[in-house]
Parts: sequence; C-alpha cells; structure tokens
Amino acid sequence: MTQTSTGSSAEARQPVRLVLTPRAARPPRVPLLTWIHQRPEFRAGVRDAGGGRPGGRPGFSDAVIIAVVAQALLPGLFNLLQSWVDQQRTEVSVRVQAGESEVEIQVNGRTDATKLIDQATRALRQAVESGEAGGEAGQAAE
Repeated sequence: MTQTSTGSSAEARQPVRLVLTPRAARPPRVPLLTWIHQRPEFRAGVRDAGGGRPGGRPGFSDAVIIAVVAQALLPGLFNLLQSWVDQQRTEVSVRVQAGESEVEIQVNGRTDATKLIDQATRALRQAVESGEAGGEAGQAAE
C-alpha cells in the first residue's frame, strides 16, 4: 500500500524520541524546557534528563532534554525550538530517534523549521520501512 507524504494516522501517533542539547555561552533568559512547557501538549512528554547538574561541558548548557512525542507533534515542537533559538541567539543539537534510525540536526538562527521536519521525517520513514522489511515480512496477510 502506498502512503501519502503526510503518512497515516497510525504513523502520526508513533512515538519519536528526541534528545535536545542546547549550547549556550551564558545562561539563557528563558530555559528551553520552560519555553517548551508553555504548550500543554509537550508537558508530559518533554523532561529534563540531567537533573540540572552544574559543571557541564564548556559551550553546552546543563540542560539536556529528553522528549518522547508523537510524530504528529514534531512540527509544533520544531517551531518552538526554532523560536527559542532565534530569541536566545544560540544553537541546539537535536538527536531524533525512531526505531533503529537516528539523525542528528543542528538548529541555529539560520535553520529553517521546515527543513528540520523534513530531516526528521526522512529518518522516521527509514525506520518504518526497515521495520516493515524486517519484523513484518514473515506475518501472514489478513
């Protein structure tokens, strides 16, 4: 069966794991986690991974954020991320993981949120295709 570029509703609900690592020379005016939590749909699935430990790597903030969200929420999350990066004049490393597939994206003031979504979608599509080829190939048709 051929699917449209928007995917099926089942695909849209598939969980995607993201690791967000802000790079900051100085503390941000608004922490990224606080910025993301402005939207209620991200409060449950987006959390601080490090517990706010001081003394992180130079050039990186202490906040590493883990997000597990449905694929359908990625455009909203990437738009929030891009607006935070633009306001803070910094950048964020984003690792997007879906199944066995992973892609790392650098978000900075020159990044287009649409391109972020395209890169993440490609990684997700690869994960779906590899899952269909591997795990579902031996199943009987209904």
